[in-house]
Amino acid sequence: MQFNQQHMNTLLIGTQSETRRKLFRYAGLNLEYISPNIDEKKLLKGKKIIQSKQALFLAKAKSLHLCELHKNRKIICFDTTVHISGKTIFKASTKKECMNVLLELNGKTHTLYTACIMMKNKKTIWTITEKALITFKKNSKIELEKYIDAYFNKIVNSVGCYNIESEGKKVIEKIEGSYYAILGVPLIPLYRAIKN
Repeated sequence: MQFNQQHMNTLLIGTQSETRRKLFRYAGLNLEYISPNIDEKKLLKGKKIIQSKQALFLAKAKSLHLCELHKNRKIICFDTTVHISGKTIFKASTKKECMNVLLELNGKTHTLYTACIMMKNKKTIWTITEKALITFKKNSKIELEKYIDAYFNKIVNSVGCYNIESEGKKVIEKIEGSYYAILGVPLIPLYRAIKN
């Protein structure tokens, strides 16, 4: 699939995720990246947004922020949210926080949403939200401690404290729905959207 290079040069991808960047490289897309640098937890605080809409709300907030800074560029931003028992899970920053998250998910099924939005000059061009269900094995606390000790530097950057593409396989039993959503990019529909 050939892409118009002039069109590609107008795209700016708002993500600091190395996993997302790798996916684009594997798809043959040479793109420009920037980090949106917003606090998701702070943005959601006090707002009553249903779980299935939170990821798109956050992706749009990132995109609007970058539209302010980069006029006439097509901005593409993402967000992934994890939910269990009516609660939204946020990124951890310490081993203790990772353990608390993993214990909450352990032996249960949680819901993950990944949203993507394309905007230009604060006007929405295209959006999508994909869903996945992820079931954790019933891991012992010792197994989780070993997992955190071995992979902390990787999993701490992941909502839910797992990397499904690598280390997450050790603690997860099954997934249902979009695999690319779990990686943080609705890759196939986005690929088509960029082409069109």
